[in-house]
Amino acid sequence: MIGEAPTPSLNDDQQQVADTRASAGPDGRTYAAPFAAVWDCLDAKIGARRNWQLVHADEERGLFTVICRTLIPPGTDDLSVWVRLDEFGLTRVDVRSSSRGGRRDFGANQRRVTSLIRALDSSLGPGNRVQR
Repeated sequence: MIGEAPTPSLNDDQQQVADTRASAGPDGRTYAAPFAAVWDCLDAKIGARRNWQLVHADEERGLFTVICRTLIPPGTDDLSVWVRLDEFGLTRVDVRSSSRGGRRDFGANQRRVTSLIRALDSSLGPGNRVQR
């Protein structure tokens, strides 16, 4: 109908999620650093972000749950960070960011995931990242 906003298609929804666990998503990270060092670094990075609210942190499960407020367009996004030991005893970090309410994110989720991973890389140092 004329004047109606288009309903988001499946492709629009896929563009509103950035997930390092997905084959088409950004790369997650594996580090030689101990789990505790990676966890503490992530905790500090998440706590320092403006407009991010830590909702839940469960070190036993290796999960951070964060709400991210966006100004343009105004809204709320969800961020999940998983930290675990892989089969080789190395620390694996995966991140997922998604928009709420079916709204377009204009690449914000991808930038958020990439920014957090790069900040973690920088803090832990290049010698701790394991290339796979």
